[in-house]
Amino acid sequence: MGRRLSRFFPALLALAVVGSAAGDHVKAAAAYYSHEVDARQRSEQKPFSSEHKPAAATKENPLTAEFGDFVREQLDKWKVPGIAVAVVDGDEVYAEGYGYATLPDVPATPETLWYGASTTKAHVAAVLSALIHSGNHSALFSRGWSTPISSIIRDDFVLQDEWATNHVTLDDAVSHRTGMPRHDGSLRSVVDGDGNGNGDGGSRPTTPKDVVRNLRNLPLAAEPRQVSYYCNLMYATLSHVVETVTGKWLGQVLREVIWGPLGMDSTFFDLQSALDATGHMASGYAWDDERGEYKEIPYMTLTEVSGAGSVISNALDYAKWIKSLIQQTGPLSEEVHKDIRTPRAFWGGSPDKGYDLELYGLGWIRTLHKGHVVYTHSGGMHAYGTEVYWFPEAKYGVVVFGNTATCHVVEEIVGWKLIDDKLGVPEEDRFDYAKKWKEGRDKLTWLYENAVDVLYPERPDPVLPSTLNTSELAGTYYDRGYGRITLREEPHPDKPGETILVADRPETTWKYSMHFYHVSADHWIAYLDAPIYSGTKFKDFYAAEFKVGADGKAWGVEVLMESRTDPMPEGTVLYKRVA
Repeated sequence: MGRRLSRFFPALLALAVVGSAAGDHVKAAAAYYSHEVDARQRSEQKPFSSEHKPAAATKENPLTAEFGDFVREQLDKWKVPGIAVAVVDGDEVYAEGYGYATLPDVPATPETLWYGASTTKAHVAAVLSALIHSGNHSALFSRGWSTPISSIIRDDFVLQDEWATNHVTLDDAVSHRTGMPRHDGSLRSVVDGDGNGNGDGGSRPTTPKDVVRNLRNLPLAAEPRQVSYYCNLMYATLSHVVETVTGKWLGQVLREVIWGPLGMDSTFFDLQSALDATGHMASGYAWDDERGEYKEIPYMTLTEVSGAGSVISNALDYAKWIKSLIQQTGPLSEEVHKDIRTPRAFWGGSPDKGYDLELYGLGWIRTLHKGHVVYTHSGGMHAYGTEVYWFPEAKYGVVVFGNTATCHVVEEIVGWKLIDDKLGVPEEDRFDYAKKWKEGRDKLTWLYENAVDVLYPERPDPVLPSTLNTSELAGTYYDRGYGRITLREEPHPDKPGETILVADRPETTWKYSMHFYHVSADHWIAYLDAPIYSGTKFKDFYAAEFKVGADGKAWGVEVLMESRTDPMPEGTVLYKRVA
């Protein structure tokens, strides 16, 4: 569920970490990238248009054998098992798969199913626009996009600021300008049965309503409309709004309004339906640098993610989606298409990052590329990535799906090659996406290796001992917004005889772990375990401080949630000791 305010590792920015997920190691050999399987994919491609007619004389299929060789080279270089690509060129659609959907021998095809992640947001925003413009719910959408969310789901939507509770609108939420930061670490796939997180009501799957009701326990990072903070939780909120207004599951509404009319029969809103479908569901992977092999990452359920990133689809269906947006055809009305193309927030941007100034609308970033208007959005999950681009004037679009959390590098390299080839951009004027990703990876590596200096540049030397030893700090701590952590002692991986504190979070959406290392006095550093990222042992790190009472016992641990990889303050989380 990624964003573009930071253009490297968008999936990484979504806190997509799998700390304790089980999965078989799959040997990565050069044979994985041999041409044996891909040879079957090199036959002359025909347009996947609705009539399956030959390409017009003025159109050329860009997915050539030479292009296929280029893609396979990138897959091997960046350690991505496979991708699927679809190209919309006017009325024609071309699609192809490269590499593997599932190792060792299931090839990626245009029909392969992948997680669409944050590209889901555009679907949800379009449905919400359709509901607003339909006139069928005017009592609830009394002020259109300016309708306060609390007027629709008053008992559920409560923020820590009363003014924000009463004034944050549908427009604010859809445009990421509510002042609520990510707080992705607070998402849990299961909650206590009573919904209060106090352990008294058993457990059940988390619903979008639960996510909304937890907002009251999470700090805002800014006043509404002052700054853009990409927030998946607000799209879960919009999901709850749609379900409340229609009385239907959001997946059903999406099928009725968009997917059914467009013939997107291979697009789903829950994992089980995708697994039961005739199309093969791609497996997710992470490359293990130390072992030189792929690790398979288990599938992820999507109930609580909902409108923030639950779509599962294939390249052919997404081509139908962006083709309808390019041509402004049904089933969406003229008013909805106008909504989709209308910018609502300014996001900045920089030409040296491959983009001009960025504007955000209904799940789309609008920017310029070499003078051409482009709408785009990425999507990142625990072991999947998606990139979507469409050029309304050029009537051209590209969709790329992949099956690692860092596959965006290949998707951008491949996608922008197709785009620049189409637009006739000279080689010397093309942006170097490989360089950008390498610099991004180097930055993350530097940040991790220098994490203590980054967080505590003025720590004493020699460091001060902790007030309490790790055995006295071990125990269970609780925060209403982020839930429970149970700290246990583990041997320090680099210092024999010393211990660290570890808390696993298997109940969270992203299955992360927290590793606490002592810095000085009662100050610690908490690393978030993320073995799925190529070349990066940990995803992120935060400053932490144990609180010791007058009785000499630890009563809490405070974590400053301020990411260095995606600069966005999330406030302070105070886990109070409960056991």
